[in-house]
Amino acid sequence: MAEFPPLAPVPSPAVRRTIPSNDWDACLDAWMTLLGIRLSVTDQKFKDTAPDDLSVVSFLDSFYQHAAAGDSSLQSGPKARQLRKLCFLTTRRYLLSLSSPPEGFLSWQLLSNLCCCYPSSTALKTSLSAAWDLHHEKISSSIEKAKSLVMKQISMSGKSAALEVISNIRRLTILASVLPSCGQILMAGSDYLDTLYEAYRAKATREELRKILVANVYVGLVSLLKETTINLSLLLDQLFSLKASAGVGTPGMKKEATLLSDLVCSSDLLQRLEKHLASHPQKRGEDLLASLRLYQMETSPFHHRYQRRKRVDKGKGLATDPVIPEELHAHKMSLVSQVQDLFPDLGSAFVVRLLDTYGDNPETVISHLLDDSLTPELQSLDRSEQLPSAAEPSHAHLEPRPTPPAIPSPRAEPIPSRRNVFDDDVDIAELSLSGDAEGKLRFGRANPELTADEVLADRSKHAINKAAILSALATFDSDDDERDDTYDVADVGGTVDSATTGTDAEADAVARNQRAAAEQIDLVLLRAYKSNAAIFARDSTTRRSQPRTLLKQETNMTDEAIEGWAVMLSRDPKRLAKLENKLADDISGAGSGALNQPELAPTSYRRPHPTEVDSDEGESSGYTSGRGGRGGGGRGGGARGRGRGGRGGGRPPQSGEQGQQNSAVAHQRKEQNKASRANHNRRQQRAKKIARGGGLPG
Repeated sequence: MAEFPPLAPVPSPAVRRTIPSNDWDACLDAWMTLLGIRLSVTDQKFKDTAPDDLSVVSFLDSFYQHAAAGDSSLQSGPKARQLRKLCFLTTRRYLLSLSSPPEGFLSWQLLSNLCCCYPSSTALKTSLSAAWDLHHEKISSSIEKAKSLVMKQISMSGKSAALEVISNIRRLTILASVLPSCGQILMAGSDYLDTLYEAYRAKATREELRKILVANVYVGLVSLLKETTINLSLLLDQLFSLKASAGVGTPGMKKEATLLSDLVCSSDLLQRLEKHLASHPQKRGEDLLASLRLYQMETSPFHHRYQRRKRVDKGKGLATDPVIPEELHAHKMSLVSQVQDLFPDLGSAFVVRLLDTYGDNPETVISHLLDDSLTPELQSLDRSEQLPSAAEPSHAHLEPRPTPPAIPSPRAEPIPSRRNVFDDDVDIAELSLSGDAEGKLRFGRANPELTADEVLADRSKHAINKAAILSALATFDSDDDERDDTYDVADVGGTVDSATTGTDAEADAVARNQRAAAEQIDLVLLRAYKSNAAIFARDSTTRRSQPRTLLKQETNMTDEAIEGWAVMLSRDPKRLAKLENKLADDISGAGSGALNQPELAPTSYRRPHPTEVDSDEGESSGYTSGRGGRGGGGRGGGARGRGRGGRGGGRPPQSGEQGQQNSAVAHQRKEQNKASRANHNRRQQRAKKIARGGGLPG
């Protein structure tokens, strides 16, 4: 019996770096040729020879392993991409055409690496589902061995064991996501899930391993809700087991991160379960869902939702594909390439006919090709027919050409027109050109033929304009006085006392009451701060405590205001000392039974010092002799110390050196505030003198 030529396995990256590029291209050509031989033989010969072909297992296992690890030499380049297609087609033929593939072909390592190389391929999912129907016993046995291996590796310690278990769990997760039946095998029994729970709970577990454990459990539990493998009872049993391990609902439950809390907070497992229970209601599942929702709210601060970032292709790379003919839409060509990735022997024109027949759905086309269920009309067509296309030009010498217009697919829906909020606005330019502008839009003068004399002589609207003017004048009150801005800061140029006067006794009383209330609140807060500073802590437990509640009721302040008061007090030692003094005075006054009154200045008459010659103080102190009332005889007002004063009394005359010294001091005191007060005192004294004279200057 003839045998297939053997295939050498793909060397390791260290060995490949020593191989020259020409020799590596020769290796790629040899592998493609040998795989082409296995794909081109007849079905009967393939069934007779393929079961004993062990070399293809070692080659495909090594290829998928290195390709899944991100080896660029197996992913970039035309030959590498062609080799990837041939490997997939070969694997699919061995899985679906043989009742007993070569040993090792159905191992979980090869299948998981296969899923890593083609993560988003619909044909891969279809092929693995068909392979599961044919070889589910062997695949299940391999998955069981993988479970035992992972549990054994988790129990081992060491950095190398940790890296290996991370790789194995990640590959099992990807395989279970593509083939849900494998996930159902992982979730069968409680030993595997208990081992993952304890591994997550261990303090030495790294964050990377915890994420991989959560992803593995999530994919396994979600696979129990897939349409082909629905097993709600097993799902609820596993969730109840995780709930019991975490102690959910028990008095001794610790609020910490667990595998269950990470699962319900970081994934959409509860949403999927709720959606399934909505269509298949069950009392046991609804009660479990309610308790897990409550547990999710309690442990949400420990986790964050995993978000998968979608990679946006901006199309900035160099184009390496052949030139697309102008008669074919770019979207249709992308659909053609999707089908040709799995069936490279099909021509582009034949694929276009298939897409037109099945509504531009590449998945339907691939499904019919795999099942060989094409219509007789399509079976009779030439499968190698190609679309007419120009030769691939050199990208270094591209000629500028206009962008071809997009030709819609024959079955595509008409593209709706875009609209926005400004579509209903009136375009002035279009309105002026149309006949609708009459009476709405006018450029320039309304009647350019009229002269100024004609416009003034027109009295047709005189009565209307006059009435409008009189109506406006009626609303104007000529008796209103304007505000006096004589002493504004901008006009005077000096300092103007803009504070409100104390004539409003009611406003002063309200201000005093507010200050007293604020001081009383400060004393209450200080007493609480001195007795127990923990009341001002900034956490939810302290805010819900009874002492904080009593303090809020007594001060009528919010939690944020109370905590901010304590923070500002700790930053200001002077304020703390001042409040402590007030508190001490308040305590001493309350203990002695006396009222804590502020110190009052004496109101009895005090004779001023002879050197105090300030006009305001002399006038108010009443240091005069002679006529009463205004404190001095004559118009000079002797107490003011200037002008004509001195007839009725005033300051005793001084002579000699002492008098000159006092005069110098008095002059200095008189002039020291002159610049800052802008001679306001002099203006006020003059106003008083004018008032006494009857208001007539001069």
